Amino acid sequence: MPRVAPALSLQLAAAGVALAAVALAPPAEGEMLLVPLAGQSADSAAVWATRAGARIVGRGPLPGSLAVRGRTPSLIGAAMRHATLIIAAPPTACGTKE
Repeated sequence: MPRVAPALSLQLAAAGVALAAVALAPPAEGEMLLVPLAGQSADSAAVWATRAGARIVGRGPLPGSLAVRGRTPSLIGAAMRHATLIIAAPPTACGTKE
């Protein structure tokens, strides 16, 4: 019986990670949040994101983050080169309009 608790804990943790991954997965097309992983500014993300076809929606709620509207396949390569995470962003979490 002592082995049931660790196995259950592991299953619950895996389910939590899976749910978070699904909730944060960016849409193929639509609004998303660009979150820099290396401390870059939103201004630098605006340059490469617009070159990749995104339209700026506003600054995101996290430091250096940027809310954009675009296509994930068009942005993924540039995001990887610039150490930026692309996550889903519902309109209420997209930060301030500029």
